[in-house]
Amino acid sequence: MEKLRRRLPPLNGLVIFEAAARLLSFTAAANEICITQAAVSRQIRQVEDFLGHDLFVREHRRVSLTASGRRLYAAVDQSLERIAQTANDIRSGTQEALTITATIGFSTYWLMPRLEAFQEAHPEVPIRILALDREVDLREEQIDVAFTCGDEGQSQHIRMTRLFDENMVPLCSPAYLQGKRIESLEHLVGERLLHLDHEHWRGFNWPVVDWSTWLSQMGYEGPLPPSRFAYNNYAQQIHATLAGRGIGLACVGMLKSYIDSGQLVQPLDLEHRTARGYYMAINEASSNLAALKIFEAWWDLSVTGQVP
Repeated sequence: MEKLRRRLPPLNGLVIFEAAARLLSFTAAANEICITQAAVSRQIRQVEDFLGHDLFVREHRRVSLTASGRRLYAAVDQSLERIAQTANDIRSGTQEALTITATIGFSTYWLMPRLEAFQEAHPEVPIRILALDREVDLREEQIDVAFTCGDEGQSQHIRMTRLFDENMVPLCSPAYLQGKRIESLEHLVGERLLHLDHEHWRGFNWPVVDWSTWLSQMGYEGPLPPSRFAYNNYAQQIHATLAGRGIGLACVGMLKSYIDSGQLVQPLDLEHRTARGYYMAINEASSNLAALKIFEAWWDLSVTGQVP
């Protein structure tokens, strides 16, 4: 423990730094923690001296985080929240929650029905869902299970199980398709195409698969009309597609239940099968192995063989 303490900045200073970084104000942090602004400034300076880097840009009446400050805040915010949650669970006698993460779209349209079934079968296991449109590191972020597109970038002790291929097709509601004849790529391009904004892809290292990419893979060489509707997350786009607002580009495996039920139809029988797949990633270094084993046993019995 002594060696660890020598590697860590002053712990009280980290708590004060978190408040100042979150509020971007030394005065507001002082009011929240019930100390003086001078004490806040002094504690943060001690952390900066320990690191050898400034954490804030100090300007007249305002402060902003430096690159080092943003990096430290991401780590401190996550770590303190985890400690607070664990302490709360211990105080209340609650079992540690099983932390599961996936993208917003995957969580909404594929994962939630399965997690609801798991919770019905095992109400004694609390679940914490993190819907994140970005890459995650299971060990660093203390995530028990992640559902991810692609198996790249995960460290040792992460066991990957492939769920289904990523095959991208155009989908729309039957109501949108009613009375329309879409028999070629040229017809498709003339329809109301729903786009994912490039903001959506910033959190991933995955190659972008948008309408431009998909049409190019299909051999279309004509001009692509400008985007009329662009959404910054996949769940919004699929919601708009289900509501009949246009044609979305979507993964068959993720939306198979909606296709099977007839809520979504494929207006043109073409698909682009990427090199990626969707995976379930298990953190074998999890501190919550009891709950993780229950989840895996249920998954093998209830879901494996039914995917997608």
